[in-house]
Amino acid sequence: MISIKTTTGYICRFAFIAAVALTGPGVAPVIAKVAKSPTIIIADTHLKAFEGIYQQKDNEYRVYKITADGDKLIAQQLGGDQKLTLTRKSDLEFEFLDDDGDEKIPVVFSKNEAGEINQITLGGRQIWAKINSYTPPKEVQLTPEQIKVLAGKYQSDERADLFLTITAIPDGLTLKQSWDGKEIHFKPLSEVLFLNQAFGFPLKFTKDASGNPTKVLAFNRDTWNKVKE
Repeated sequence: MISIKTTTGYICRFAFIAAVALTGPGVAPVIAKVAKSPTIIIADTHLKAFEGIYQQKDNEYRVYKITADGDKLIAQQLGGDQKLTLTRKSDLEFEFLDDDGDEKIPVVFSKNEAGEINQITLGGRQIWAKINSYTPPKEVQLTPEQIKVLAGKYQSDERADLFLTITAIPDGLTLKQSWDGKEIHFKPLSEVLFLNQAFGFPLKFTKDASGNPTKVLAFNRDTWNKVKE
């Protein structure tokens, strides 16, 4: 990585409070109002350089297209409805408000050796790579039998008190979470791979030699084991 020069300037950083001298008893001093100083961001990188398509490295189904809009960036989810406004904090640093609107999430861009924007670090953890193009996944048609075999109860590999109940529906699967009752619908991409496009949430099933499911990997990170009934 090349060194990026990031400079944030502050105009009138120190406010001054002026007090008028007392000219006689009972006269209160006059305090001047403190003027708020604007923050000027000196940026070497033009906003157009950030434009492009970004894909989460550990989940290929989470993809956003970023475009410049005035002095901000707009991140639009591809395949979903989420739209984020990124506000600039420094040359390569931006932030946006979370869904509740009470927390600011940092978005830090990086450059390659050629000085081109090539990735994002989101929230200090998630890595998103800039890609040239994106082809949305295609749904497939499965028979009712192919879908129904995946239905059942799945137990968390890490917490024995957490379960997912998966049921078959005509065009895919419905997942219900035991801890909050939330239901999420999935469409098939293959016999063992299903996707909720809006959330970028994949389900990957593992089957035994007989074709029966033994576990499911949710969101590319959490393993749930099929409960024998």
